[in-house]
Amino acid sequence: MTDDGEYYGSPESVAAMKRSAALWSLVRDDPRFAFYGRLVGLSQPVENTAEVIGALARLQGGSPCYFFPKSEVPALFSELDRNGLSTDRHEHFFGDETAYTAAKGVLSDYCLPSDLSVQRLDDATPGRFVADAVALMESCGVMPVPAAYLRGRQGRGLCLVATDGDDKPVAVATSIFMHPAGGPHAKTVFWGMLATRPDRRGQKIALILGAQAIVHMWEQEGARGFMTGVRQDNVSSAALCNRLGVADTEWTYAVCVDPQTLGRKSVTK
Repeated sequence: MTDDGEYYGSPESVAAMKRSAALWSLVRDDPRFAFYGRLVGLSQPVENTAEVIGALARLQGGSPCYFFPKSEVPALFSELDRNGLSTDRHEHFFGDETAYTAAKGVLSDYCLPSDLSVQRLDDATPGRFVADAVALMESCGVMPVPAAYLRGRQGRGLCLVATDGDDKPVAVATSIFMHPAGGPHAKTVFWGMLATRPDRRGQKIALILGAQAIVHMWEQEGARGFMTGVRQDNVSSAALCNRLGVADTEWTYAVCVDPQTLGRKSVTK
Protein backbone atom coordinates (compact mmCIF):
# COMPACT_ATOMS: atom_id res chain seq x y z
CA MET A 1 0.00 0.00 0.00
CA THR A 2 1.26 3.46 -0.92
CA ASP A 3 0.34 6.36 1.40
CA ASP A 4 1.05 9.55 -0.56
CA GLY A 5 -0.47 12.52 1.24
CA GLU A 6 -3.41 10.31 2.32
CA TYR A 7 -3.91 8.91 -1.15
CA TYR A 8 -3.87 5.14 -0.86
CA GLY A 9 -3.41 2.22 -3.21
CA SER A 10 -0.91 1.18 -5.85
CA PRO A 11 1.28 3.88 -7.46
CA GLU A 12 -0.92 3.63 -10.58
CA SER A 13 -4.10 4.15 -8.54
CA VAL A 14 -2.64 7.08 -6.61
CA ALA A 15 -1.50 8.78 -9.81
CA ALA A 16 -4.93 8.27 -11.40
CA MET A 17 -6.76 9.70 -8.38
CA LYS A 18 -4.48 12.74 -8.34
CA ARG A 19 -5.17 13.36 -12.03
CA SER A 20 -8.88 12.94 -11.32
CA ALA A 21 -8.79 15.40 -8.43
CA ALA A 22 -7.12 17.99 -10.67
CA LEU A 23 -9.71 17.40 -13.39
CA TRP A 24 -12.58 17.59 -10.89
CA SER A 25 -11.38 21.01 -9.75
CA LEU A 26 -12.07 22.20 -13.31
CA VAL A 27 -15.35 20.41 -14.12
CA ARG A 28 -17.12 20.09 -10.76
CA ASP A 29 -19.79 22.59 -11.82
CA ASP A 30 -20.58 20.78 -15.08
CA PRO A 31 -23.86 18.87 -14.48
CA ARG A 32 -22.77 15.99 -16.71
CA PHE A 33 -20.15 14.70 -14.30
CA ALA A 34 -20.04 12.64 -11.10
CA PHE A 35 -17.18 12.01 -8.68
CA TYR A 36 -16.56 10.46 -5.27
CA GLY A 37 -12.78 10.47 -5.19
CA ARG A 38 -11.77 7.78 -7.69
CA LEU A 39 -12.43 8.90 -11.27
CA VAL A 40 -14.51 11.64 -12.85
CA GLY A 41 -17.29 9.98 -14.85
CA LEU A 42 -20.61 10.68 -16.48
CA SER A 43 -23.52 10.87 -14.04
CA GLN A 44 -25.67 9.30 -16.78
CA PRO A 45 -25.40 8.75 -20.55
CA VAL A 46 -25.18 11.73 -22.88
CA GLU A 47 -25.54 12.01 -26.66
CA ASN A 48 -21.82 11.41 -27.20
CA THR A 49 -21.08 9.07 -24.28
CA ALA A 50 -18.24 7.21 -26.02
CA GLU A 51 -16.47 10.43 -26.99
CA VAL A 52 -16.77 11.92 -23.49
CA ILE A 53 -15.66 8.93 -21.42
CA GLY A 54 -12.95 8.23 -24.00
CA ALA A 55 -11.54 11.72 -23.48
CA LEU A 56 -11.87 11.42 -19.70
CA ALA A 57 -10.07 8.07 -19.79
CA ARG A 58 -7.17 9.48 -21.78
CA LEU A 59 -6.81 12.23 -19.18
CA GLN A 60 -7.27 10.13 -16.03
CA GLY A 61 -6.60 6.54 -17.05
CA GLY A 62 -10.24 5.48 -16.88
CA SER A 63 -13.77 6.83 -16.67
CA PRO A 64 -17.20 5.29 -15.94
CA CYS A 65 -20.63 6.15 -17.22
CA TYR A 66 -23.23 5.41 -14.56
CA PHE A 67 -26.84 4.44 -15.28
CA PHE A 68 -25.81 3.10 -18.70
CA PRO A 69 -28.40 0.69 -20.20
CA LYS A 70 -27.14 -2.89 -20.36
CA SER A 71 -28.78 -3.34 -23.76
CA GLU A 72 -26.54 -0.62 -25.22
CA VAL A 73 -23.23 -1.83 -23.75
CA PRO A 74 -22.10 -3.91 -26.79
CA ALA A 75 -22.40 -0.95 -29.15
CA LEU A 76 -20.63 1.40 -26.73
CA PHE A 77 -17.79 -1.00 -26.08
CA SER A 78 -17.36 -1.69 -29.80
CA GLU A 79 -16.97 2.04 -30.46
CA LEU A 80 -14.44 2.43 -27.65
CA ASP A 81 -12.51 -0.59 -28.92
CA ARG A 82 -12.35 0.93 -32.42
CA ASN A 83 -10.86 4.02 -30.81
CA GLY A 84 -8.05 1.96 -29.28
CA LEU A 85 -9.41 1.96 -25.73
CA SER A 86 -10.15 -0.87 -23.31
CA THR A 87 -13.42 -1.46 -21.48
CA ASP A 88 -14.66 -2.83 -18.19
CA ARG A 89 -18.01 -3.08 -16.41
CA HIS A 90 -19.74 -3.53 -13.08
CA GLU A 91 -23.42 -4.29 -12.77
CA HIS A 92 -25.28 -1.27 -11.44
CA PHE A 93 -27.07 -2.20 -8.21
CA PHE A 94 -29.56 0.32 -6.81
CA GLY A 95 -31.96 0.75 -3.93
CA ASP A 96 -34.19 3.58 -2.78
CA GLU A 97 -36.69 3.36 0.09
CA THR A 98 -36.39 -0.41 -0.27
CA ALA A 99 -32.81 -0.08 0.95
CA TYR A 100 -33.75 2.12 3.90
CA THR A 101 -36.54 -0.26 4.95
CA ALA A 102 -34.30 -3.31 4.60
CA ALA A 103 -31.48 -1.63 6.52
CA LYS A 104 -33.82 -0.72 9.38
CA GLY A 105 -34.95 -4.34 9.46
CA VAL A 106 -31.37 -5.61 9.65
CA LEU A 107 -30.56 -3.27 12.53
CA SER A 108 -33.70 -4.41 14.33
CA ASP A 109 -32.82 -8.08 13.90
CA TYR A 110 -29.05 -8.11 14.44
CA CYS A 111 -26.40 -6.54 16.67
CA LEU A 112 -22.67 -6.34 16.29
CA PRO A 113 -20.60 -8.79 18.37
CA SER A 114 -20.13 -7.42 21.87
CA ASP A 115 -16.37 -6.94 21.52
CA LEU A 116 -16.74 -4.52 18.62
CA SER A 117 -17.33 -0.78 18.50
CA VAL A 118 -17.90 1.53 15.52
CA GLN A 119 -15.91 4.64 14.63
CA ARG A 120 -16.70 7.19 11.95
CA LEU A 121 -13.59 8.53 10.27
CA ASP A 122 -13.18 12.31 10.47
CA ASP A 123 -10.44 14.94 10.54
CA ALA A 124 -9.50 13.97 14.10
CA THR A 125 -8.91 10.30 13.21
CA PRO A 126 -5.18 9.46 13.35
CA GLY A 127 -3.61 8.81 9.98
CA ARG A 128 -2.31 5.45 11.16
CA PHE A 129 -5.86 4.27 11.89
CA VAL A 130 -7.09 5.45 8.47
CA ALA A 131 -4.18 3.59 6.88
CA ASP A 132 -5.12 0.41 8.78
CA ALA A 133 -8.73 0.70 7.58
CA VAL A 134 -7.52 1.19 4.01
CA ALA A 135 -5.21 -1.80 4.32
CA LEU A 136 -8.24 -3.90 5.29
CA MET A 137 -10.13 -2.64 2.21
CA GLU A 138 -7.22 -3.49 -0.07
CA SER A 139 -6.81 -6.95 1.45
CA CYS A 140 -10.43 -7.60 0.42
CA GLY A 141 -9.91 -6.37 -3.14
CA VAL A 142 -11.54 -2.97 -2.55
CA MET A 143 -9.94 0.08 -4.17
CA PRO A 144 -9.95 2.89 -1.58
CA VAL A 145 -10.69 6.55 -2.22
CA PRO A 146 -8.56 9.41 -0.86
CA ALA A 147 -8.71 10.00 2.87
CA ALA A 148 -10.42 13.37 2.40
CA TYR A 149 -13.49 11.46 1.19
CA LEU A 150 -13.23 8.74 3.83
CA ARG A 151 -12.99 11.43 6.51
CA GLY A 152 -16.05 13.26 5.12
CA ARG A 153 -14.05 16.41 4.41
CA GLN A 154 -14.89 16.18 0.72
CA GLY A 155 -17.82 14.59 -1.06
CA ARG A 156 -20.20 14.69 1.94
CA GLY A 157 -20.37 11.17 3.21
CA LEU A 158 -19.07 8.78 5.83
CA CYS A 159 -16.80 5.82 6.39
CA LEU A 160 -17.70 3.53 9.29
CA VAL A 161 -15.09 1.22 10.78
CA ALA A 162 -15.83 -1.57 13.24
CA THR A 163 -12.92 -2.13 15.61
CA ASP A 164 -12.02 -4.85 18.08
CA GLY A 165 -10.71 -4.55 21.64
CA ASP A 166 -7.22 -3.79 20.32
CA ASP A 167 -8.60 -0.87 18.26
CA LYS A 168 -7.84 -2.76 15.04
CA PRO A 169 -10.23 -2.47 12.08
CA VAL A 170 -12.48 -5.49 11.59
CA ALA A 171 -14.89 -4.20 8.92
CA VAL A 172 -15.57 -1.09 6.84
CA ALA A 173 -18.56 0.48 5.04
CA THR A 174 -18.64 3.76 3.10
CA SER A 175 -21.22 6.05 1.47
CA ILE A 176 -20.58 9.34 -0.37
CA PHE A 177 -22.63 11.82 -2.40
CA MET A 178 -21.33 11.87 -5.96
CA HIS A 179 -23.82 13.27 -8.48
CA PRO A 180 -24.36 16.93 -9.50
CA ALA A 181 -26.68 18.86 -7.19
CA GLY A 182 -29.01 19.96 -9.97
CA GLY A 183 -29.23 16.62 -11.75
CA PRO A 184 -31.79 13.79 -11.61
CA HIS A 185 -29.54 11.69 -9.36
CA ALA A 186 -28.62 14.45 -6.90
CA LYS A 187 -29.88 12.45 -3.91
CA THR A 188 -28.34 9.15 -5.03
CA VAL A 189 -25.15 8.25 -3.19
CA PHE A 190 -22.37 5.78 -3.70
CA TRP A 191 -22.64 3.04 -1.10
CA GLY A 192 -20.21 0.19 -0.61
CA MET A 193 -16.47 -0.43 -0.11
CA LEU A 194 -17.63 -3.17 2.25
CA ALA A 195 -14.77 -5.21 3.69
CA THR A 196 -14.44 -7.66 6.58
CA ARG A 197 -11.30 -9.15 8.11
CA PRO A 198 -11.15 -12.86 7.21
CA ASP A 199 -11.13 -14.09 10.83
CA ARG A 200 -14.39 -12.21 11.56
CA ARG A 201 -16.42 -13.22 8.53
CA GLY A 202 -19.73 -14.99 8.99
CA GLN A 203 -20.79 -12.69 11.86
CA LYS A 204 -22.88 -10.30 9.69
CA ILE A 205 -20.55 -7.42 10.55
CA ALA A 206 -20.41 -5.94 7.02
CA LEU A 207 -24.18 -6.38 6.71
CA ILE A 208 -24.75 -4.41 9.90
CA LEU A 209 -22.21 -1.69 9.03
CA GLY A 210 -23.68 -1.37 5.55
CA ALA A 211 -27.13 -1.01 7.10
CA GLN A 212 -25.88 1.65 9.52
CA ALA A 213 -24.42 3.62 6.60
CA ILE A 214 -27.71 3.48 4.69
CA VAL A 215 -29.79 4.58 7.68
CA HIS A 216 -27.43 7.45 8.48
CA MET A 217 -27.32 8.72 4.91
CA TRP A 218 -31.13 8.51 4.60
CA GLU A 219 -32.01 10.07 7.96
CA GLN A 220 -29.17 12.54 8.48
CA GLU A 221 -27.98 13.48 4.98
CA GLY A 222 -31.13 13.26 2.86
CA ALA A 223 -29.99 10.48 0.54
CA ARG A 224 -32.83 8.81 -1.35
CA GLY A 225 -30.95 6.38 -3.56
CA PHE A 226 -28.02 3.99 -3.00
CA MET A 227 -25.87 2.68 -5.85
CA THR A 228 -22.91 0.37 -6.07
CA GLY A 229 -21.08 -1.61 -8.74
CA VAL A 230 -20.87 -5.41 -8.48
CA ARG A 231 -18.95 -7.79 -10.71
CA GLN A 232 -21.18 -10.30 -12.50
CA ASP A 233 -19.40 -13.22 -10.83
CA ASN A 234 -19.32 -11.75 -7.30
CA VAL A 235 -22.13 -13.82 -5.82
CA SER A 236 -21.39 -12.99 -2.18
CA SER A 237 -21.43 -9.21 -2.76
CA ALA A 238 -24.66 -9.48 -4.74
CA ALA A 239 -26.27 -11.48 -1.94
CA LEU A 240 -25.28 -8.93 0.72
CA CYS A 241 -26.60 -6.07 -1.44
CA ASN A 242 -29.89 -7.92 -1.93
CA ARG A 243 -30.25 -8.36 1.84
CA LEU A 244 -30.11 -4.58 2.11
CA GLY A 245 -32.56 -3.82 -0.68
CA VAL A 246 -29.86 -2.81 -3.18
CA ALA A 247 -30.52 -4.94 -6.26
CA ASP A 248 -29.39 -5.40 -9.84
CA THR A 249 -30.99 -3.14 -12.45
CA GLU A 250 -31.15 -2.72 -16.22
CA TRP A 251 -28.10 -0.43 -15.96
CA THR A 252 -24.37 -0.97 -15.71
CA TYR A 253 -21.27 0.99 -14.82
CA ALA A 254 -19.81 1.19 -18.34
CA VAL A 255 -16.10 1.89 -17.89
CA CYS A 256 -13.59 3.11 -20.46
CA VAL A 257 -9.92 2.45 -19.70
CA ASP A 258 -6.81 3.85 -21.35
CA PRO A 259 -4.15 1.30 -20.32
CA GLN A 260 -1.35 3.56 -21.56
CA THR A 261 -2.36 6.31 -19.13
CA LEU A 262 -3.54 4.09 -16.27
CA GLY A 263 -0.74 1.55 -16.43
CA ARG A 264 -3.10 -1.46 -16.41
CA LYS A 265 -6.27 -2.68 -18.15
CA SER A 266 -8.70 -2.54 -15.22
CA VAL A 267 -9.46 0.37 -12.90
CA THR A 268 -10.02 -1.60 -9.71
CA LYS A 269 -7.42 -4.34 -10.10
